[in-house]
This record gives sequence, C-alpha cells and structure tokens, in this order.
Amino acid sequence: MQFEKELDDSVVDRIAYALVTEPLSTMTQDEEYQVLSDGLAHASPIPAVIPMRQEPAELREFVSRVLARMDSMRPWPALPYHRLPEDSISAFKNATPIARISSSVNDVESRISRGFYWGTEFGTFIPLKMRSGRVIGMFTPFWDDSDDIVLVDATHEPDRSDVIDELLSATRIDPSTVTRLTAEDFETFTDEYMTTPIQSNFRDENIAGNSVWDGKQVAYLTSDEREAYRLTVRDGLLYDTRGQLYDTSSARTLWSPEGGRAIFVMDSGGTLYSSPHHVLGEFHHSSFLAGEPAAGAGELDAREGRIRLISDQSSHYRPARRFTEQVVDSLARQGVPVGDLQIEYHSPPDRM
Repeated sequence: MQFEKELDDSVVDRIAYALVTEPLSTMTQDEEYQVLSDGLAHASPIPAVIPMRQEPAELREFVSRVLARMDSMRPWPALPYHRLPEDSISAFKNATPIARISSSVNDVESRISRGFYWGTEFGTFIPLKMRSGRVIGMFTPFWDDSDDIVLVDATHEPDRSDVIDELLSATRIDPSTVTRLTAEDFETFTDEYMTTPIQSNFRDENIAGNSVWDGKQVAYLTSDEREAYRLTVRDGLLYDTRGQLYDTSSARTLWSPEGGRAIFVMDSGGTLYSSPHHVLGEFHHSSFLAGEPAAGAGELDAREGRIRLISDQSSHYRPARRFTEQVVDSLARQGVPVGDLQIEYHSPPDRM
C-alpha cells in the first residue's frame, strides 16, 4: 500500500486475495480477519512504523473494503500448509531427515511464500503444518560442508515419499533441487540421552547356534525393520506407525503374562520403540536396537494413546533408575502429560 498512488479496487482485490491465500506470519485467515475487524471496531491507531501517503481515515476505509472483499470470497480455500510458531521447535526433537534441498533459503522462501525464522539457536528454519496434518520442517545449516536445506518429518510417516510429494505439489519448490535421502542417510537431530549396554550374558544371542537360548535365535532388527515399531507423540498421545492410537490392551510381556503391557526401549535421541509381542528366545528388548545400548527399557501400559504406566522390567538392559527417569523426561518434552504417570521401579535407587 505504501507505494500505491490510489487505493482502488484492484489494490483491494490484490490485498484481500493475498490475505486469504498467503496469511501473514503464523496467522490463519480467520485471525487476520479478526485483527483487522477489531482494529476498525476499536479505532486502533494506524501503525506509524512505515510512513504512508494516505490519511488515517482513508486507510481505515481501505481496510473496511478489504474486509468486505474477504467476506465475498467465503468460504475461504483450505490452505495447503501454514507456518507454525517458532516455539514449535520441540516437535522436531527426533525428526527424521528425509530430503536434501540444494537451494538457498531466500529461494525457498519465495517459492513457499513464507519466511524462515533466522538467527535462532537452532539455525535458520521453518516449521510447517501441511493440509494432511503432517508436520515438517526445513533447517539449515545441517551439513558441515554445505548450506543446503534439510527437510525433516516430525510425524514419522512410514512412506516418506508421500511427505515429499505433498510438499512439492503444494509449493513451487523446484523438484530438481530435492534429493530424497535413503535409510542409510537417516540421522536424528539430537543424541542427548546417556545409554546402557545389554548385559554381557546375552551377547551373540542373535547368532545361529548360540548358547544363550538353547537353540533359539533372537531377532535383531535392521534400521528399516525398526521403523515399524516406532512410537510418535501427537497432542500428548502415542501413535504407532500406521497412525493409530497406541493401545496395549491385548499386549503381554514375559514379565506381565496377564496382559495389558508391551515391551519398549528408548534410543539415545529419545525415540521410543515398542512391541506387543515378547517371545522368549526370539524377540526381546535387545531386538529393537539390534543389541546396541539403550537410553531406557521396560514395559509400558497405554490405552487409546494415553500412556498410564512405565516400568524398568528388562533383563537384557537392567536399567538403573536414572534411565527410566530419562524416558519420563523425553515424554514430557514431547508434550505427554506425565503428572499422573505411574512409574514402576524394579532396580534399587542407588544402582549405578
């Protein structure tokens, strides 16, 4: 508006269309409309940060025409995505890198019509919530030798191609700049939790003919196989990789044969893996991370996504209490209400 000689209907149309199709900052269309309506209703002062050639009365009249034009455009189109607030960074704690975008931040900003957050402690990034409900983010720097942008998926979709395809179809990002990462490229953003190894008497349990399980062989999962057991948190609830609320009603463990609990482990980045099946000599806590150290291990009880109890029952890891406390900390950071969470300890308080 600052450079317009006349605030005619063409300018009204252009501004109204932009507000409806490309909302400012993290606002929704309704929030924009409400702010403008409230400003007029309460005769709020016209911001003086930018000098305007028009008088306040003319600017108010222009805003009223923009609102009328927005009204005439109802119902407003569903947006393909919107930018999340900067403090939504917690959602990306264990996000999975799924693509590399060989382009500058300025170029991507122009192609998605949204601004990145610059100069934060997490670098330069933008979090987006897609129309599908997926939460994705773009971050830089990520690679030591490049300013390329990494695309990450915070909802841990089983088919990462769908996530990338949705972004490309909803924006003007050049597909030729996007390299899809393979399983070998996957990393997590954090590696902050201390770990404990499996007990030495279980070594080689995954090798045929081992002496640990009297002829049985414990399955050790590959990184791709592990994904089927990953749990994610959305709105304080646990979900499995199918997008279903995690429920252990029909699960049972060797520690709790009466049922209602599943085994779990947590890796050093705070990601949970869980299975309703715990089979002697075939599938154990050690299966998830292929015998590698874990940041927590035990049982969990969840009903319709609400986690009610965790225990430290794991003969493979025998985690000290500080490891179970790490699990609670990770859940709390991801938005799980832990105030009423029951914690069942089987290790002594001072065990190191």
